[in-house]
Amino acid sequence: MEKEVLLIEDNGGDIKLIEEAIKDGNLSIKLNIIKDGGDALSYMEDVSKGTIMNWPSIIVMDLNLPKVSGIDLLKKFKADPEFCQIPVIILTTSNLSSDIKMCYQLGANAYINKPLDVFVFFEIIQEIDKFWLQQCTLPHTAT
Repeated sequence: MEKEVLLIEDNGGDIKLIEEAIKDGNLSIKLNIIKDGGDALSYMEDVSKGTIMNWPSIIVMDLNLPKVSGIDLLKKFKADPEFCQIPVIILTTSNLSSDIKMCYQLGANAYINKPLDVFVFFEIIQEIDKFWLQQCTLPHTAT
């Protein structure tokens, strides 16, 4: 059964790498891609209203996004009574200790630096799948 993953990422190269990692690993993931923070807020509203029926199993997002920052999105997700249950994995180039601390304080479930090595990048995506989507029981996917 495919798991729905909301990817909030504006970098086309990183999106392509994630898509390739999913294909390469033969992962059962339906990737829903949103390229800016404003559209992510609209998506959140649509899911909450029932306009979009499928809740994501997890959210993977960058911090450096156009329109609304990843930090502001994380605040919104974790303040919402439904979205706060969805694990949020930060996948970013920022290795600033202030960003790391802030994300965990706001409720991020994981903070991962984007690696430069393509093979390591693939491995990270496959490990996210293995742990979060195969091992964990998640609120909106529980039967």
